[in-house]
Amino acid sequence: MSTTFVGFGGAASARPAFSQWMKRVRVPLAAWSRRRRWAVALLIAVVVFGLGTHGWVVADLGGVEASRTALAAATRHLTDAHRALTQLPALRREVAATSGAQLPGSWTSADDVRIVSELAAQNSVSLHSVEPGAASGSGAESMRPVQLTAHTDFVHLMAFLRGLSDLPVLIVPVDVTVKRDADSLAVRATLHVFSALRPMTSTASADAFADESLDSDDEENIVFFDPFSLPQMLASGEQPPDASQLRLVGLLHDRTRGLALLDTPDGSTTVVPGQQLGIERVMRLDALSITLANGGATRTLAMTETS
Repeated sequence: MSTTFVGFGGAASARPAFSQWMKRVRVPLAAWSRRRRWAVALLIAVVVFGLGTHGWVVADLGGVEASRTALAAATRHLTDAHRALTQLPALRREVAATSGAQLPGSWTSADDVRIVSELAAQNSVSLHSVEPGAASGSGAESMRPVQLTAHTDFVHLMAFLRGLSDLPVLIVPVDVTVKRDADSLAVRATLHVFSALRPMTSTASADAFADESLDSDDEENIVFFDPFSLPQMLASGEQPPDASQLRLVGLLHDRTRGLALLDTPDGSTTVVPGQQLGIERVMRLDALSITLANGGATRTLAMTETS
């Protein structure tokens, strides 16, 4: 049988070593050796340099990230240019096939009026006037304006405007004004006719400008809402066409009662809260305005407002 003795001197000797180390750390700065000062200065310099480098990279003071972004944009534009270049022969063939078909040698303002009138008749647009203007420009930039006034509804107006791209010459609507007039829409439009140019067909334009990032069903899901229909006008806060045209002229108001003086198409009248005024009811009067309600829609007339 053997006996092994374990000494505990290691733990006892560690304490004086730790105490010695703490004493060296607590030595005043003036008592530091030259070597120790250089070591601490070098450590501080490394930390400052690391923090400064990190801040430089994060703030992109050298413009590295900006350069990378510009390079990516230039690469993308170059790719688009290459794709357009590959489509150029097909576009040239399309133009050559279109330019030799169906068009007379000289296109006149009478032809402008004729094709616009035919398109309007096909889409149930009632024309009141079609006035061709004087031509301007030369060559491919030769242009004649055509001004028209018409009555139609929103659906047939959209069909008429879409049909312009199917005409044998390029016709661009540049100024279209639409106003509600009784049961239809009053339309005033200025069309620019470029008789030297041909509109791109729907198939060619789809092939030339197709974006692979878009879903092919996106165009089929586009829905146009008639902004002149009564539900849409009420949803947007507008008044129906038969709403009374009123102008607030004056107000008398105290703690218990209020009285408003209104100028209507039939003359001046006074109203009090709760009184029916045509299709609207006076809901509230205050010192500066009155509130009118028509079903769920409300509006406010102020002293300086005309409605």
